[in-house]
Amino acid sequence: GDVWRINDEQKREVFFIVVLMQTFANVMFYFNQYDINNDEQSIQTGLNDWLNRGNRDEINSKLIEVVQLDVSKSYIALFQLENDDLGYPHLNKGLNGKFKMEHSVHGTNGISYEEIKTNRGMYGILFGKNSNHKIDHISAELIHEEFSFTSDVSEDEVFVKYKKLPSQFKQTFPAVLTYYDENNNPLNN
Repeated sequence: GDVWRINDEQKREVFFIVVLMQTFANVMFYFNQYDINNDEQSIQTGLNDWLNRGNRDEINSKLIEVVQLDVSKSYIALFQLENDDLGYPHLNKGLNGKFKMEHSVHGTNGISYEEIKTNRGMYGILFGKNSNHKIDHISAELIHEEFSFTSDVSEDEVFVKYKKLPSQFKQTFPAVLTYYDENNNPLNN
């Protein structure tokens, strides 16, 4: 009998439709990942949703500041929890102008150093509290590389500071932090 045959033109059309459907699915997946609007309320809501995933007890955060790391697509959103601990999520900005959360760090009641990988390279992040403005500046010295940087925190009660790290470095974490008063005397020795 007659065998149902697909000619080459029909094969190309089917292939084109399959590729189009896959491309559409990929675009939808991408835009669904980047779903946090670029405004304070949306970031606050997205942050609380992120912090509460899988938790029995509700965690409430208070967004303090959102900082873009130079001209990268990465942002740090400093927040404080009800128990006064600080933290931040690393937000990535998508092509649609919205954010997705990459990861978060929280639970410090002091000062912490973290590293962040961005589309523009590695950054060293300092965040924490400077109660009573006792600390004038902080020096962060990388343990595994010959590099240090200093950040002025004299005007800040809570802060997030950053420094672009040289691209040739392999290990940019951890760092030794030294706090100094206004007379350049170390406070934590």
